[in-house]
Amino acid sequence: MIPPAPEVAVTHVRVRYKDTDTMQVVYYGNYLTYFEVARVEFLRQHDQPISEVNTKLHMPVAEAHVKYLRPARLDDLLEVRCWISEKKRASFRFGYEIVNEPGERVATGSTLHAVQDPATGKLIALPPWLQAITPVRPGTGV
Repeated sequence: MIPPAPEVAVTHVRVRYKDTDTMQVVYYGNYLTYFEVARVEFLRQHDQPISEVNTKLHMPVAEAHVKYLRPARLDDLLEVRCWISEKKRASFRFGYEIVNEPGERVATGSTLHAVQDPATGKLIALPPWLQAITPVRPGTGV
């Protein structure tokens, strides 16, 4: 389990009825939504609200991976942890871990993001402000 640390953003999500299937288990695609919530909170916790980030650059998802470990169910309170697990010149990877109230891992995963100039759509190097808020957390690759 990834312990909370300054470079790990933590947010909580309550499983809503609309997130579940007929068995009251979270539908598999919703884990990517939970990852997005955590990613936006990561940026906010680093004083970069997504509304401001979008004016400076775009971060399209180039790859997404989810490993499902146990079901999350209706009304569960989930802790979603997010960090930077890899950085390259024009892309970076967020790592994620979702833990339920008893502290059991529900899912892990990652999303790879390109860094794109919003005006031209061309890939660009990570700007200094993004480099500064994205320290790679060692040993946390997913």
